Amino acid sequence: MKVCLISNQIAAWGKIGGFGTATRAIGGGLVRRGIEVAAVVPRRAKAGQRPVESLDGMTVYGTDAWATMTSGAVFREIGADVYHSQEPTIASFLAQRSVPEAVHVVTCRDPRSLADHMIELRHTNWYRRAIFPITWYYESSPLIKAAVRRASAVFCPAPCLIPRIHRLYGQQISPQFVPSPVDLPPRPPEKSTTPLALFVGRWDRRKRIERFFELARRFPEVQFVAVGRAHDPRYDSVLRQTYGHLPNLEMPGFVSRFEKGNLYDLYAKAWVLVNTSAREGLPYTFVEGAGWGCAILSCLNPDGFAERFGRHVIDDDFARGLRWLLEHDRWRLLGGAGARYIQDVFSEEASLRAHVEHYQHLLEQHGTVRRHAA
Repeated sequence: MKVCLISNQIAAWGKIGGFGTATRAIGGGLVRRGIEVAAVVPRRAKAGQRPVESLDGMTVYGTDAWATMTSGAVFREIGADVYHSQEPTIASFLAQRSVPEAVHVVTCRDPRSLADHMIELRHTNWYRRAIFPITWYYESSPLIKAAVRRASAVFCPAPCLIPRIHRLYGQQISPQFVPSPVDLPPRPPEKSTTPLALFVGRWDRRKRIERFFELARRFPEVQFVAVGRAHDPRYDSVLRQTYGHLPNLEMPGFVSRFEKGNLYDLYAKAWVLVNTSAREGLPYTFVEGAGWGCAILSCLNPDGFAERFGRHVIDDDFARGLRWLLEHDRWRLLGGAGARYIQDVFSEEASLRAHVEHYQHLLEQHGTVRRHAA
């Protein structure tokens, strides 16, 4: 079996994001199971990415902007049995058109309605607003909707996304919940002896990270760590200049999950994972943080994560939520419940087994199995 992952990003060459993390985690996991894997992503040439790279045993093809938007030649060149889009884009449509005889799978990680796009536009800079027509063509045009409807199978990483997929693509779609893989601690992590609150993600305006920094100002007895950076260097600089003087706040920048001394060292110590975003699907960080015993503090509550495994914030009162979690060590009990759930549902073994079983079933239905790897 040969699998080609299609994504708008991969967690390498300086790229930050949940889609990219999922793409790399799935691809590397499939390789370790003896499956030949290619990945097609927009090339980050300024970050040093070459047109063809090797990453975790995958062959990564980086396409320029024109090829990404218009050409499916790379998909014919790869000749995979399964083409698996990690979020539907114009590349999903091009892959289906270029290799119609293959199996095509789409995972809808963050299905966005027009209202969701308006939230994005309200919390972004002038450049993102200016290129919105291009973004819309790449992510939301009728061609993308056609690609989802024609796919051999549609997956989603959280059951709460199924109604959104139906509203966006139609009731004829039958999405299947297939969890994304996360690395879990081999033993219960040793938490920090003093309270530690963690933020992980891009410092884009939609994430509203200022609310996290204001928490640090209000809780001097708690240590705060804000992992990440902004795509807009000016916005990043303003945030660091405004809040960098706080003695209980660390801003380590981007920390990779895939290298030693990585993000999991911080998850292991953290008591609470804070999410202040205006809009999300099911954030990858929710699953990772819960898996490492962090209570979730968030104004968003996909699949009930915040209320089941932490505190669902109402009216943006993060301070009251954090205070409640710290009182009587509630964070520990709720974080432990989250860790048990993630272990059962989102472990790498469970996730990759589900992916492979779905691929094999679809190939058997399709009748086009070609053996490229053991």
